[in-house]
Amino acid sequence: MGVDGDNPYSSQTTANTHAPWIEGGTPLEVDLSGLRDYAKHMADQQRDLMSRTVHLSHLFKMPNEAYNGEVLGEAAFLRSQLQSNASELSAYLSNLGQTLFNIGSAAQTIADIYGSGDATGAAELSDVLFAFGDKSVPRPDGLPPYVGQTYQEALAANAAKAAPPPETSAEWKTPEQTSTSPYQTTLTAQGPNGMVRETVTTNVPGSGVTLVTTTIYDSKGKVVSTTSSRTTTTYDYATNSQVQTVESGDTATTTTTRYGSDGAVVNEESRSSTATNGHETPTGRREVTVDPSTGERVETTYVVRDGREVVSDRVVIGRATEGETGYQEPIANQYDPIMKGHG
Repeated sequence: MGVDGDNPYSSQTTANTHAPWIEGGTPLEVDLSGLRDYAKHMADQQRDLMSRTVHLSHLFKMPNEAYNGEVLGEAAFLRSQLQSNASELSAYLSNLGQTLFNIGSAAQTIADIYGSGDATGAAELSDVLFAFGDKSVPRPDGLPPYVGQTYQEALAANAAKAAPPPETSAEWKTPEQTSTSPYQTTLTAQGPNGMVRETVTTNVPGSGVTLVTTTIYDSKGKVVSTTSSRTTTTYDYATNSQVQTVESGDTATTTTTRYGSDGAVVNEESRSSTATNGHETPTGRREVTVDPSTGERVETTYVVRDGREVVSDRVVIGRATEGETGYQEPIANQYDPIMKGHG
């Protein structure tokens, strides 16, 4: 909307589009006399780009939160269109990052062919084509024997190892739940290549402790991987706050949520850390604040870099618009003789 007066969330839009904290990325400097440095710069650019794509998660999440439940067809269309746009942008950035990596790998290959010499001046066209994966050209004589696998070949080699897909992957079928006791449940899901994922959740009675163990088996029943987590939940009635700590391996995240008298969240803070040799090191923090007078919600995520806490993500959300929580009787009913007679 072009006029701020037509936009009920103009202040939130301004806050979200003004993000100086996202600046300061790695500058791209190319020195053609040293392709090894150029390859490193391209790899740095790919990592920098991929680290920034985490901010796109809001583009997927917020349309669902804004238009949830039963909505008008126009709103449902807008929700799907926004999510489609987010998917296309995410795919574009993923391909862009892979392109940066591939160009850097090609530059590194040329540098490997000619060693410490002037790679730019000595390279032949066929060598450049080979570096970009052209199978029709011969392998350069100066290329070390351990170099020469293309990106697609690397993908195929990794796929052949049949590593288990992420837990959120669609390759896992809908799990089946069984209860072995009032305090323990088991979810069993079938996966690709005959894999089976078994997740056992145990609630320790009277302790506020929940233990979750996930084990993945291959087609022969051999354990592929095992992960476990421990969640402890306590509630302080004096401050109307809940404290939840999730421990998994050497990482731990503690979330403190404070509620108002109406049960709404007033403030929420999560702190993450890693433990090494008994020493705990902070790794990040996430804070959610709600302005009771305006209903504005601010979600800020911090990471620790060089021992200093810096903002990595910040989103400002305005008060939710009022909506119907149930079925509203059509206004025409009060004028309908039949419906009025039933009333």
